[in-house]
Amino acid sequence: MRYSESQGFGSTLTPGRPQRGGAKQFRVLVYNAPQSAILCFGVRLMTLRWLTLIVLFAAPVALHADEPKKPDDKKPEKKFNAKPGLVPFRLTDTHHTLVRVKINGKGPFNFIVDTGCPVFLVSEPVGKKIGLKTEKGWAILDSLEMEGGLELTKVKARVETPFQIEGMNGMGLAGVELHGLMGYTVLAKYQMDFDYTKKQMLWTPLKAEPLEPQPLKGAKGSTAGMDMMVGLVRILTFLSGIGPPPPPQPRGFFGFELEQADKMVRVTRVLADSPAVEAGLKKGDRIINVESKEIAAVSEVLQHASKIRVGQTLTLTIERDKKQQELKITAGEGF
Repeated sequence: MRYSESQGFGSTLTPGRPQRGGAKQFRVLVYNAPQSAILCFGVRLMTLRWLTLIVLFAAPVALHADEPKKPDDKKPEKKFNAKPGLVPFRLTDTHHTLVRVKINGKGPFNFIVDTGCPVFLVSEPVGKKIGLKTEKGWAILDSLEMEGGLELTKVKARVETPFQIEGMNGMGLAGVELHGLMGYTVLAKYQMDFDYTKKQMLWTPLKAEPLEPQPLKGAKGSTAGMDMMVGLVRILTFLSGIGPPPPPQPRGFFGFELEQADKMVRVTRVLADSPAVEAGLKKGDRIINVESKEIAAVSEVLQHASKIRVGQTLTLTIERDKKQQELKITAGEGF
């Protein structure tokens, strides 16, 4: 048996391939190199090992250094404008708060501030007049500008004429045509402070978005959701089983304002060129009877007037200079 060996620090003999004559050859595997092998171009292998590690760790940094920086996917937050605005208002004879607005730059229109209404509601004639495009009775207003300068954009609105507006316009309330209701979806965006001495409101924007109005419990089918909440007339007729509401009829307009004091109802204003002027009604007249029924409150006059349509007559008994006389006012068309 022959041996093949190399000098070094420890060796292991392993059998090699058989040689002629049956002899075996052994190879020596060096597992600890001689001192001369530790140096490589003057650098110790131990140092090279650390250099290798440094290169490995630094490589990813070097590889990514030349890559272009990705743009920040986060969109900048819209700056919140907390500046409050002053909105003038007036009180109607029925003590409703009325404000004037422009819709998509058109108007002004008269809206009742109604905290009980779930949406911003535009009457159908106004929606048609300004060319609102609706889908299932809903429209998006590009702009909603209050008198005083406060403005909202992209306001969701319901285009419908509720019976409240129909009835109040039929009364010729304060000689003003009402065009809609300003409800929760707009009002809930603001803290509102009323100053009745100056007839103005301070609207302070709230940072938190209002919650969506919830549908009525138990609502099913096509009457579910917001359509059911705002379709007040349709809800009542649906529940009572009397069928759909009758088609709307042109409402009557009279053109006078009233006030009540000590169970006496007096005329405080008569609009120029109105049916009331043509009938001879004057400021200061006391209304005693309406349709031959004695009245003692403004609401009683309004109740009778709400039933009168265009072309029909409202009969009043008035007192002027301690003399009574009967006047017949033929209702005109609202404006």
